[in-house]
Amino acid sequence: MSAARRRFRWLAAALAAAGLSGCASGPVKYTVEPTEAIHADRALADAVLLDVGIQVFETAAISPEAAREKSTDPKILEAEGRFIPFHLKKTLQQTGQWGAVRVVPVRAEEVDVNVSGRLLESNGERLRVEIKVVDAAGREWFHNEYTAEVTEKSYEALDKKLDRDPYQDLYNRVANDMLDFRQQLSEKEIAAIRQVAQLKFARSLVPYAFATYLVQDKEGTVRVSRLPADNDPMFERVNRIRAREHMFIDTVNNYYANLYDDMRQPYGQWRRSYLQELNQKRELERKTWERRFLGAAAIIGAAVVGSNSNSGGSAAAANVLIIGGYELFRSSGQLANDARVHEAALKELGVSFKADVAPVLDEVEGRTLKLSGSVDAQYAEWRKTLRELFTAETGLPATTATPGASPEPGQNR
Repeated sequence: MSAARRRFRWLAAALAAAGLSGCASGPVKYTVEPTEAIHADRALADAVLLDVGIQVFETAAISPEAAREKSTDPKILEAEGRFIPFHLKKTLQQTGQWGAVRVVPVRAEEVDVNVSGRLLESNGERLRVEIKVVDAAGREWFHNEYTAEVTEKSYEALDKKLDRDPYQDLYNRVANDMLDFRQQLSEKEIAAIRQVAQLKFARSLVPYAFATYLVQDKEGTVRVSRLPADNDPMFERVNRIRAREHMFIDTVNNYYANLYDDMRQPYGQWRRSYLQELNQKRELERKTWERRFLGAAAIIGAAVVGSNSNSGGSAAAANVLIIGGYELFRSSGQLANDARVHEAALKELGVSFKADVAPVLDEVEGRTLKLSGSVDAQYAEWRKTLRELFTAETGLPATTATPGASPEPGQNR
């Protein structure tokens, strides 16, 4: 990437962060060019590393008619909503520019950097996603829409590079945009982001005890107003629970990893076949309209020849044109049927994702938890149980706990 381009992108990110990017009502749109991810040339100090949580991508509800128009399928979109975040996680990890990178089922406000996304279009030929990156302090790094297109040759090149995705340039661009913004942050700002994330987690578990440690300004930026004492027993316990939270999310990521590994080969074949079928369908449609046009021209020509002469030769010529025109129409109809067969084949190439996974057994503060259901359900149950655990200790119902209130005598603070 040229120095001039990097300076331009840094300026755009800085303006967005400062709220000077104008009155844009939606994401900045980019068409991705060939891009290499920027890797760290050495092991980075912990002081500049930020943990990243990538949320499972949203996929808009789409009708069968809209799916046909966009050459996609709802089942594919649902599976890709989990596949794409995991590949982005792998891309970020491989750069060596970040701390722990995890895929999370829901928005992770208590992580240093939260990446949310929306899958707008995917059909084996074009991938279009909307990405928003926000840190724990509420600072929006960027809100961009990325579009990348590939050809059949792009898939052929992958035969020798099994670890590379056809749309790897898009993932690299997202990784580089995140890095561009992070590099503008000072170590002090990075430390502040980490502190806010840590205290947000504490506040989510024990609102009454930690609500006043954070304040939010008019712009929505969250900052630390004060820090717990070094020997605060409640905060020490929260930090132990947070470590368990990370271990639980690592378990969740194993499910996503299994899905990713199971999907990788058939999904790659699906995308390649989908694009081939799509190109064949387009070619059939083009030939169909060509033949219909020629058939119509032949029949019109027959009418003109027949009307201009009553001779036997002219009548024979007219008949030949009519028969030829009819044959072109008939063959065009056959091609149209073939096109519909290919369209049906596209639907059969879909993949599905079974959301239910094996129950997870975990132990927190001497309490054994058995979590079941989908990944999303297990994560929600996990967070609910953590809150109940702290509520039981403090004796205050979570719904009536007063932020900033002093604990009852004898309770730990």
